[in-house]
Order: sequence, then C-alpha cells, then structure tokens
Amino acid sequence: MAHSFAQVVFNIPVDRAFDYAIPPALRGRIQPGLRLLVPFRNETAIGYCVGLSEEPAVPRVKEVIKVLDEEPLIDEDIFAVTRWMADYYVCGWGEALEAALPAGVREARSARKVRVARLAVSPEEASGRVDELEKKAPAQCRALATLLDLGGESLAAELAKEAGVSAGVVNSLAQKGLIGIEETQALGYEYKGPRERPTFELTQEQKKALALVKEKIDKETGGVVLLYGVTGSGKTEVYIRAIEEVVRRGKEAIVLVPEISLTPQTIARFGARFSKLAVLHSHLTPGQRHRQWRQIRRGEAQVVIGARSAVFAPTRRLGLIVIDEEHENTFKQEKAPRYNAREVALSRAKVCQVPVILGSATPSLESYARAKAGEFSLAVLPGRVEGRPLPQVEIVDMTTETGARRGFHSLSRRLEQLIADRLKKGEQVILFLNRRGFATYISCRRCGWVLRCSKCDISMVYHKAREKVLCHYCNRTLPAPQECPECGYSGIHYYGLGTEKVEEEVKALHPQARVRRMDSDAMRRQASYEEALGAFQRGETEILVGTQMIAKGLHFPNVTLVGVVGADVSLNLPDFRASERTFELLAQVAGRTGRGPKGGLVVVQTFSPEHYSVASASKHNFAGFAEQELQFRRQLDYPPYSHLIRVLFQGRKDFEVKQRAEEAVVWLKRTASKVDAEVLGPALSPIAQLRGRFRYHIIIKAKDDASLSKLTRTLGAMKRFQGGVQMVIDVDPYSML
Repeated sequence: MAHSFAQVVFNIPVDRAFDYAIPPALRGRIQPGLRLLVPFRNETAIGYCVGLSEEPAVPRVKEVIKVLDEEPLIDEDIFAVTRWMADYYVCGWGEALEAALPAGVREARSARKVRVARLAVSPEEASGRVDELEKKAPAQCRALATLLDLGGESLAAELAKEAGVSAGVVNSLAQKGLIGIEETQALGYEYKGPRERPTFELTQEQKKALALVKEKIDKETGGVVLLYGVTGSGKTEVYIRAIEEVVRRGKEAIVLVPEISLTPQTIARFGARFSKLAVLHSHLTPGQRHRQWRQIRRGEAQVVIGARSAVFAPTRRLGLIVIDEEHENTFKQEKAPRYNAREVALSRAKVCQVPVILGSATPSLESYARAKAGEFSLAVLPGRVEGRPLPQVEIVDMTTETGARRGFHSLSRRLEQLIADRLKKGEQVILFLNRRGFATYISCRRCGWVLRCSKCDISMVYHKAREKVLCHYCNRTLPAPQECPECGYSGIHYYGLGTEKVEEEVKALHPQARVRRMDSDAMRRQASYEEALGAFQRGETEILVGTQMIAKGLHFPNVTLVGVVGADVSLNLPDFRASERTFELLAQVAGRTGRGPKGGLVVVQTFSPEHYSVASASKHNFAGFAEQELQFRRQLDYPPYSHLIRVLFQGRKDFEVKQRAEEAVVWLKRTASKVDAEVLGPALSPIAQLRGRFRYHIIIKAKDDASLSKLTRTLGAMKRFQGGVQMVIDVDPYSML
C-alpha cells in the first residue's frame, strides 16, 4: 500500500521531522533513504526521507516537489547510527545524515576522466625493447622502463612525470604498439606495486592478539579489542591478518586512520595485501569521492581505508572495523555535528554486531579505563618486532641550558652535537616542534605593546618566509611591523619559536646539510607532502623539521636521532587533557627512530623535566603515566569518570553573550539538581574573543549515562540562536579553548 505522507529532516540544528504530502504521481516511489526536493521556509530545500505515514502530525502540510534519487542512499545501519548521533551529540538528524554522505554523492558529481597507460606487450618483450630504444630514442626508453618499474600500469601523466619526459613521448610508445592508453574515470586510489604475501611468523603476542579478534569474529556478536602495542610492535600486521579472515568469509572491513597518518606508506601497506581497496580522504575531489562511494556500495571493495568520515562507508557486508591511533583527537569533528568517529564506530559495530579493534601505542584514557574495567578486551604487544629495543630517551633541562649560553638558541648544545655526529655518519635526523611559524610573540621593549589580532584574543605569529604576521585562528594577515605603533620605537622584538626558526638555525649550523621543513605552511598541496616524504625516504633529505604531521605513521630505518625541540608546547595549554596529549606526542615522535638495525636516540628538550608526562614518556611507561593521570581525573571528576558537555555562547556584543549564558545556567542547574551532575560557569572562554565574537562557556559534568541523557534533552530544547547569540553544544569535547 502506497503511503500518503513522508517524514523529512534537513541539514539544520533542529531534531524533528517535517511532514509532507506525497502527490499521486510520486506515490509508491518514495521510501526512507531518498533525498526529496520540498518547499521549506518560503524556499525549496533538499531533505532526507526518514519515514512514511498515513496521517500527518499537523493538519496543513505542503507537497513533495521532486524525488532526487533512483534508490535510497542510506541503509538501515546508517539510519540507526545517525539517529543515535542526533540524540547523543544534540544535533539534528539531518545534520548527522549530511555528515554520512560525501559531498560528491550529495552533489551527484561524476569523477573526472584520466588517461591510463598499460603495457600492450608482455613484460619480457617490453624489457627487450627497452634495450633497443636506449640509443635510438632514449626518452622513450626511459618511459618504457619506468612503466615496467611501476608494474605495467600508470596514469599517463604520472608516467611522464616519473620518467622525466613529455606527454608526446608517452603517445609515441602507444603509436608503436608497446603500450595502450585508455581514458577512464579517475579513482581515488589505485595500487600499482607488487602484491605481497607474508613470509614471516607472528610473535607470540601478535598471535594472542589475533586469536582474541578471531574469537569475536567467530561469535558474530560484536565486541571490542583494545590493542595496546608500542611503536613498531606490529599492530598493523595484526589488523591485516584479522581483515584477511573477514575477507575470506566474504565480508568487508573499514580501517579508520587519522588524516595525518593516511600516508602513501600506509595505503601501500594495505594495497599490497588486498586487491580491492577503496580510499576515502579529504584530498579526493568530490567526483572521486562519489566514484569510491559507489564502488563500496556495489561491494567492489574488500577494505575501505580512510579518515574520520570513512566510518559511514556504505559497506553491505561489514565484518570488522579497525581504528588505528584510536587516541587521536582528529577523530573528533570540531564543527556540527561534533561527533567522535571512534564512538560512532562503536555504535555502528553494535548495530551490525561486528568486532572493533582499537589500536594505539598510547591508548586514550577513556578506552584504557574501559579495558581495565572489563568492558573491552585488552591485548598487549610490549616489544618491537624482530626484538629491536625501544629507542633510548635523553632529557635536556632547558632551564640550565638557557642560563649557560648567551642569546636564545632553539637547539641545546647536546642536540647540536648529536646532529653533527649523525650527519657525519650519513644517518638521518627528525626535529619535531608542534608550532609553525618563526616567532610566536611580538612586542615592544620600550612600552610593552604586544601585537594581538584585533578580531581574536590571541597574539599573532611571525612567518619570516612570507614577511607577514598571521593569526592562526582567523587567518588575518598583516605586514610584519618595523616599529611600535604605540610609541614609534624601532626595537620591535620577536619571542618564542616555531618550525621556521628551527629550520633557519639548523641551516646556519650545518650549511651543507640538506634540510626540509614539513608543516602546513610548507606542505600546502598533497603532492608536496608525498614528495617531501619520498625525498626523505630516498635519503635526499638529511634533516626533517616539522610539526605533528611527521610524528605519525612513518617508517624510516635510517633515522637514528629524533629531537623534540619544545616538549612544553602542549603541556601548558589550559586543558585537562594537556598532560595526556604531551605524553602521546612524545611517545609517537620517539617511535619514528630506532626502526632499523642502527638503533635510535630521542632527545627531549623541556623546561618541565620532572613532570610525570615527560618522565613517563622518557621511560616508555604508558601504564605508569595512565595510573597517575587517572588518579588526577578521578579526584576532579574528569573523563573517563564523567561525561563532559561544553556549551559555548558567542556573539558580537559582550553583555548579550554573558546574559544568554547566565540564563542558560539557570535552566541547566534545574535539570542537574535532579540527576548526578554538576554545572560550572558561565566563565570567559580561554580564548575570550575569536573572529570578532565574544565567547563564554559552561562546563557540565554528568556522572553517568542517564544524567547525560537528561541534560542533553534539556539542551536540545533550548534555542540555538537568540538575539544575535549562538549556542554551540559539544558533547565529550576535545578542545576547551
């Protein structure tokens, strides 16, 4: 029987469905999961059909204008997960559904066309022709040899670039019948390297971890395994073997990795083992995302690997979800809907009754506490594969260093000596500082004036390469000041340091060394990032200076020294997770060295050598750090011993924002008094002004799930926009700034 009314939700922060009449011509065609064009607020809008009915909730309704899809875009499991997201994260169901569909799918874009070059003769014959062409046509010889090295297939443009020849040379090989060129739709990813089969034995610890995962795969009832393994312990091999088991059973797997770890190395590792691999990440064009999404939906991908949004991949026979580096804060989305992909993955796995592997060398304290409580199974990989020792860590106390030298130096004498030693031996060095720019603080020595962004309550950062000062929050850019605008004094002084300053100092100390900087300023294109990593892998770069993009997922056996230039950058933030983030970064950066037979050393420069996060990281002692940090969290009722909700109010007029926050506190305290919860504030946000808006926030601590649910329902009933003031709700926030 054809229904008469459709229930429709929109990409707005309102968690309710609107009823629309289905005209006779469309009855029987509309079903949940389709997008509909409908009249909404005196204009037309696209909404998602989430249900059908015979009676509307209100007497007067408008009609559906058009059906936009031939088949539903949303499957039952994604419906269930997005409904959970709307309840838990206090967002509109339509906002959650919008997050579940890539832009290319929503816009129905086609992937661009590309030219693919393939060998048209056998590899043996091609090798013979390479010798023939060497003298007659050296450019064609290089192109054909390069195609052989690439496995016999490549994008024509990439082949020309790799071989250092023109497109005409590639076309000439096609005219000779040695290669074929076909125009096809661009894919997000195609692995062209050789396929691999593992020839090594798993360690006993890896075998135990894999057995634990297989047990949950066999039961088909779900379950979570927290795989805690030090850097280089072989966690990825456990993932791959578990995925192979799932694929053997005709099912699919989703692998979530932080965007920063989605490197060519990581993708190639999975591409070498699985013939049908789909990759979803932010560098794909909308058309490429659409193409990949369709391939996954048709069941043409055994494994989906991607960043946060890949948790919504439309697999039809999901068998396993893997979350690598599960502690990473980039799994938390900072704009609506403010979801954490780890929690969404756990929700989806529960709906689909499939297991989840959470992997990390530094597990989040939330996951670790759940494992300790028996909610998750815990598997531990305590040592590196092949018995390689973890790198030695040396602490340099910068309070004594600065007193012993004249002037400011970003590198300690000890680190300078070690860099010189490694360069002499032909080894490589990574220098890490999680702060870009040249100087982070500009002031006048005479009157004390400080250059701050006029729209944000934050100091501007000097970028020497561009001779500009930049606000890292709103991107406001100004010329670097030559004199003080307050008193006219020309003695402007630049304080602090960033990656640009470290790079300059290293080049001054070692003018013959090949130094490269990797941060978001230097790596504006994905191609730049891949090129920089490739150059370092080939030994063309000796010293790599960078931010957290060099801290994760990279394997360079010739790196024998890692220098952490400023371990205190994250430690001094006004955030209860500051110690945890400091430990994570130090442990992850340390993992970039000692991966080859030469071993490795990590030098940590800090003004807080006694702090337990620094001391524990230097001893590779996660359990010791977790014990101290969890004790601190328990005393103050911070996660994992409570749920936090941050309610941020922002607007152009300070008094209006403060007034709205104070009114909200009254409502929230009424609910909190009836449950096990505490409401703190309102208070000025640590960044009190951002992009010209004043900011106040309220922090809510809910001691249990029931209290959290009641508080989120209260928040859901409050207006998001009122009198020029916006209210932003962030459940389980990762940033308190």
